[in-house]
Amino acid sequence: MVPPASTAARAPGRRASTARRRLRALAWRSRLVLLALGCGLVASVVVGRLSPPPPDTRPVVVTARAVEAGTVLGEGDVTVVPVATALAPETSLTRTSDAVGRTTSVALPPGQTISPSLVAAGDLAAMAPAGTVVAPVRLSDPDVAALLHPGDRVDLLAATGSTGATGAGSHLARRALVVAGPRSPVSSGGLLGGSGQEGGVTLVAVLPEEAAALAGVGEWGGLSVVLVP
Repeated sequence: MVPPASTAARAPGRRASTARRRLRALAWRSRLVLLALGCGLVASVVVGRLSPPPPDTRPVVVTARAVEAGTVLGEGDVTVVPVATALAPETSLTRTSDAVGRTTSVALPPGQTISPSLVAAGDLAAMAPAGTVVAPVRLSDPDVAALLHPGDRVDLLAATGSTGATGAGSHLARRALVVAGPRSPVSSGGLLGGSGQEGGVTLVAVLPEEAAALAGVGEWGGLSVVLVP
């Protein structure tokens, strides 16, 4: 049986009306999702505009692994990492070629920023007077250590009251020659880890027997210093 012409004409209209109702219902059910997406988009734009620009960086040479004092550095011992310019030590090396082939003055932990004084063992040894050796020491007062300069003469004493110091206050070295004074107190763990402070390391030329006495105390900062003429 063929449907009346009026019924056939109304069928497309009913289907269109049904489709519109379904779309409105779908939009209503999706309103929370759309609202959340809109809020997220606005938040991302606001955060992006309020976030400060990334800081300027410069390359800094650091140790890729722990190395002992007297080590001739190779390609695998050092690497370059970007560091914020405001935080990078001014004296640090910036190219691996500046460090490779040089000899470490002291033991260095992984991630130690490398400055010329830390890889100048051969140069510093040449500056030591005949009959002396170069020994690294850590003073108990880093502020006093920062006042020392190459060429200063100092007496080194076991720091009074230092835990573990035997003969506290006694002379361990007399008229030691400061070969390299400490730089700014930068953490030796610096960028990639480690412990201690580069700023606490002072290199002094002392007699061999004095170096042996200092070895047990100078490593952990149990030393005080007196400037002498």
